[in-house]
Amino acid sequence: MPRRPQKNPKTMPNPATRMLSNRQQAYLRAMDITVWNPRRSAASAKADTALLKLGPGSGGVLLVCDADHESAGRLANDIDRSLGGSPVWAWPFDGEGAIGLDSAVEEQLFTTVAFFGQELARQFIAGQPPAHVRTAKLVVLPAMQDLHASAAARRALWASFCRSGMIGKG
Repeated sequence: MPRRPQKNPKTMPNPATRMLSNRQQAYLRAMDITVWNPRRSAASAKADTALLKLGPGSGGVLLVCDADHESAGRLANDIDRSLGGSPVWAWPFDGEGAIGLDSAVEEQLFTTVAFFGQELARQFIAGQPPAHVRTAKLVVLPAMQDLHASAAARRALWASFCRSGMIGKG
C-alpha cells in the first residue's frame, strides 16, 4: 500500500502567525466566528478603545480635533485652505457610527493623520506617538486652543505642515 506523502510543516502556512486586519475580524465576527487575539498591555488596550467620528471631507489627510465645533470654525476653514483641499476632520466620539483610528486609516486610505495637541494624541496612541499609524504618517500639531491664542503656535502649525508634506495633500 503506497504511503501518503508527508507535508513539511515548515512550508505549510500557519494562519495563527498572521494578524488579521480589523476589517477581516469584523467579517468573522459577523459570521459568529470567534477570533483569538494576543493579549496586549493595558496602555495599548486603553488607546485602542478611543473612537472617532469622521466628518465630511476627502483626500488622504485626517485632522483630529477635540470636538466637532472645532472643525467648523473660521480657523478650521483657514487650515483647509492652507492645505489646498478638503481634508477629513474627526473628533473623539463613542456613539453610533464611531470608528477606531486603525480602522479609519485602513478603510479610508489616509496617508497622514494629524492630531491637534499632544493630549488628544494620547487618547488614541499609548505612550510616545510613533512616526506612523499603520500606513499613515502621524503628525502631532499644536492644540486648537493654542492656535486661537498664539501667533507662534500658528507659525509652528505651518512649519509642521511643511515638514510633514501635508501641503497639497488635502
